[in-house]
Amino acid sequence: MKAGQYHYSKWFNKFLKSTFGLYLIKRFNVRIFNSKILNIKPPYLVIGNHVGLWDPFLMSIGIPEPIYFVISDSYFRNFWLRQLLKLVGGIPKSKMLADSGTVRAILSITKRNGVIGLYPEGARNWDLKNVPVIYSTAKLIKNLKIPVITTLMQGAGLTRPRWARSSRTGIINLNYDVLLTPEEIKKMDVDEIYNKVVDGIKFNEYVWQKKNMIPFRGKNLAEYLDLFLVVCPRCKSLCSLHSHGNFFTCKNCSYSVEYNEYGFLKTNDEKYFDSPQSWSEWQNNYLYELFSKDEYVTCKVPLFTDTNAKLFTGKRRGKLRKYKWMGKVELYFDRFDFIPEKGDRYSFPLDEISGMNIQNNNKFEFYHNNVLYRFRFTTQHKSVYKYELAINIINKIKTGIPAN
Repeated sequence: MKAGQYHYSKWFNKFLKSTFGLYLIKRFNVRIFNSKILNIKPPYLVIGNHVGLWDPFLMSIGIPEPIYFVISDSYFRNFWLRQLLKLVGGIPKSKMLADSGTVRAILSITKRNGVIGLYPEGARNWDLKNVPVIYSTAKLIKNLKIPVITTLMQGAGLTRPRWARSSRTGIINLNYDVLLTPEEIKKMDVDEIYNKVVDGIKFNEYVWQKKNMIPFRGKNLAEYLDLFLVVCPRCKSLCSLHSHGNFFTCKNCSYSVEYNEYGFLKTNDEKYFDSPQSWSEWQNNYLYELFSKDEYVTCKVPLFTDTNAKLFTGKRRGKLRKYKWMGKVELYFDRFDFIPEKGDRYSFPLDEISGMNIQNNNKFEFYHNNVLYRFRFTTQHKSVYKYELAINIINKIKTGIPAN
């Protein structure tokens, strides 16, 4: 798609705001604080912390003009969804990959006094605190030299944690502010802009929640927490944890915790952690130490393995082709393997893959030799996140970077 072809439908945007936008406000008790930005005129860039499924829709509520959002190109692979995203002026972008076409589209839209929306972290977080900001965001801001507005969302992560498949009802605060003016951008170098962006969207939902203690009510609050947490703190077994209802239990040693309406953990057993976030921090350190051992570094044993995986291949924005046979995946310290029920093994050296990301919590994607590979598991409670986590830990071990 050429840059000049990006247009939004005025009537459809108004329709969305007056229907779906109003639904979100009432359903999730959304509070809008946008008085600081009402005098800002297009073109401008809107950025925010990326925590929830409804982030782009929520961000749009407090912005008077329609927003051209930079959106993962995986959503453009479905024909009907692609038509819908065109109506709202969606700009496709490959996750974690440089994309000159996206940059050209953004430049074209700003020249027509459009409003651009993007998330500098490039992905939703799992633990309700920021992931690293992509440095090229600062370069883009330096080149655009247009006002930058922040949307800091509070409560959106606990309303719908990334690992969850159902929403809860509490509150969501949308705090809008002017982060940078064109005059400020001209005086700053890229590093200074980068630090400003990092500070502008910095937010830890659990630090905020400990001060406010707002209930987020719903059903089956712990369901699918096993997509995120994979190490038992008591017996140290891997992938033995299972969620059901409000409870999260180890099938190996029967250690159990309850996830309450405040997003914290309580237990009648020994209490190791008060939240999924603190559990995750321990998990990262534990796996770092575990995978640093000789049997993993020398590839004698896999870090993780799973059966009943489906393989799909394709290009960035085309329809993916499904491989005929299901198979087994194995992650070693130096490679990611797919062993089909019939046929030859696929082996992907980790230093040759790029664009690693997770789609819809159950699809693991990366590029190898300019081909997109997607692995999808048939079991709903299978953690795909553990592969992304393990590969990131491997890279840290190789370069001597600490776990956290």
